Amino acid sequence: MQIILVRHGRPEHSAASWCTPAQMKGWLERYNKADVAGHEVPDRLVSLARASGAVVCSSVARCVQSRAFLDVDCCLQPDPLFAEAHLPYLDWPFPRLPPSLWRLLFRSAWFCGFARHTEPIGESNKRAGAAAERLIQLAEAHGSVLLMGHGIMNVLIARQLRKRGWAGPLHLLMRGYWHASVYRKGSPGR
Repeated sequence: MQIILVRHGRPEHSAASWCTPAQMKGWLERYNKADVAGHEVPDRLVSLARASGAVVCSSVARCVQSRAFLDVDCCLQPDPLFAEAHLPYLDWPFPRLPPSLWRLLFRSAWFCGFARHTEPIGESNKRAGAAAERLIQLAEAHGSVLLMGHGIMNVLIARQLRKRGWAGPLHLLMRGYWHASVYRKGSPGR
């Protein structure tokens, strides 16, 4: 049995202008609605998807679009259980910084317990546990399952899979778009 966690494709979203903490709300909304660059899908990922017994995805548009680029028939309905743990933000009108810096600061603060305007890390961890259980059920039923998911939620799900005896990569945080990480029950991962 195997579970494959994949980070969605690269959103076509500009991060050029600086913004305030309060303006991050709009930035995040635009990021969540951005189309995905489908021409970048690796051939290896398409092969993994075609060999999978089931392919699931988050209900967030960038994951639904990314999964569609895989062009497979074994797809299940998009599921909000797999949605990203969104970034918190502050309602401050200053200072202005690059969105990439705000993302780093707010994600770091989220890991430390700051959750204004979003789900706290504890709730995200519980949801990741439920997501891991769902993926395990699908792997048991289909032999293998591929999840088109998100960077942070995939990290949390991977941790839950390892707690349940699945072997695979320990660190997913800095992996790029379209990256696939394979987890197997009781055997070394890639």
